[in-house]
Amino acid sequence: MKNLINKLRKSFGLADEEETTTVGQPTTVHEEKPVSFVPATPMKRDAIIKFIIQALNPYVDEKSMSVAGLRFYMVCADQEQEEAARIALYTDKPGMFKTEQLERKLLNHFIQLEPDWFFEYHLLKDELPEGCIQQGNFGLKVIRAGDRVVEKFSTACLQVLVGQAEQFEYILDPHTQLRFNIGRSKTPQLSTGKVQLNDIVFLAVGEPGFDEVAGRANLHVSRNHAYIVYDPKTDKFLLYPDKGGLPDSGNKIKVHTVDDKIKTLNMYGIAHQLQEGDQIELGGEAILRFRKN
Repeated sequence: MKNLINKLRKSFGLADEEETTTVGQPTTVHEEKPVSFVPATPMKRDAIIKFIIQALNPYVDEKSMSVAGLRFYMVCADQEQEEAARIALYTDKPGMFKTEQLERKLLNHFIQLEPDWFFEYHLLKDELPEGCIQQGNFGLKVIRAGDRVVEKFSTACLQVLVGQAEQFEYILDPHTQLRFNIGRSKTPQLSTGKVQLNDIVFLAVGEPGFDEVAGRANLHVSRNHAYIVYDPKTDKFLLYPDKGGLPDSGNKIKVHTVDDKIKTLNMYGIAHQLQEGDQIELGGEAILRFRKN
């Protein structure tokens, strides 16, 4: 009779009756832990964007006051939080968070942006810097158009680790120029007919001083492989692939960062912000090391 009742209960979606326990023995209830099916990274990304939009509320519909740049700060308690933040900010795809996530939403909130506005992120271990808008472990500094961003331009240098160049070390001085071309030969003529003016010069075969052993890596360097641009607003050096350094041309550029990550630059116009100790690999052979003075 009991089995028949239980079958009827099941047919109506009701649970079976609990079995009778022995008198004196407590019934143990096993509670299942709630399982979250919402990915943590998209939530973190949404939280970052929401914080930035709230912090920029005074700029809403202010056409006379535009934003030249944003510096976002986040304190990460451990390695797991830092990795989640890196994924949320698309750090392996430079510029993607700014252009595909943040910019559209800022414009939708009628926040005026400069045409060449910038976005930086800084993942910290200790505390947020003074003078920034703060909420929890988030911080933001707003650079307005017309603000004097850099008091003094920094200089940097490139050291040739693998390959044969005209110099062992090249100084990148933004007081003299803001763009530095990297390629094979000093003034090679490109397939378009244009003469390329290179600043960081790998010797070509047949040029004075070329050594077949030391210059073997040079054979993998394009005539217009890459270039570095100094950004006065952020005091940063940005590495870009030139047209000769793209996969379509049979070449490639990799950056070996100081934290043992590898970044591949395979899209024209997408930059990598150079950090102290970064190693730039050209064509899989020649290597430059970036150092900030």
